[in-house]
Amino acid sequence: MSGQLLAFIGASLAVIIVPGPDLALLLRNAAVGGRPAAAATAGGIMTGNTILATAAVAGLTALLRAAGPLYDALRLIGAGYLIYLGVRALISLARRRGQPRNPEEAPALPHLPAAQAFRQGLLSNLLNPKVAAFYLALFPQFALPGMPTLAQHSLLAGLFCLLSLTWYVVLIAVLGRVQAWLQRRRVQRTITGISGAALLSLGAGLAVQS
Repeated sequence: MSGQLLAFIGASLAVIIVPGPDLALLLRNAAVGGRPAAAATAGGIMTGNTILATAAVAGLTALLRAAGPLYDALRLIGAGYLIYLGVRALISLARRRGQPRNPEEAPALPHLPAAQAFRQGLLSNLLNPKVAAFYLALFPQFALPGMPTLAQHSLLAGLFCLLSLTWYVVLIAVLGRVQAWLQRRRVQRTITGISGAALLSLGAGLAVQS
């Protein structure tokens, strides 16, 4: 059992840490709204993770994957949402280019409400069917001897959520230490531009994926 758990932890960490829509959104919101917005975004992402993990344990994600049109509809909605966020980020970047640059190093005031950041994180996670498909594909790959299937999947789902929570706690702590740097106008513009382009690219990739 210990070998299976270690393998699961390794696979989970690879999935959690690899950059994706959630991380791009979190970094964008951290630059726009500071640490509070980043924490709220992470809270939304973790809420989505918990919902999807519970759905996977209950077998709902298997039904979603089997229902081709429904899965495709969710995929397109999720792609549209990521593209929308990316476009908004780039529009915000274009507007900021017209603002005075001095003093360049002065921190900008956060202007992203926590409720909005939480909602963005939640929707970004829930509307990405690849996350649900990941749960569906990952859990059956690991068997814990002596445990019923439901108990196995519940344990693995809880472990995955715990690992995700740990990652975001560490990430928010790091962002908190560099908050003053993140709020420099030049840094904000750079992160907004990169994350906006990443969200657009990820949304387009999700839209054309079969």
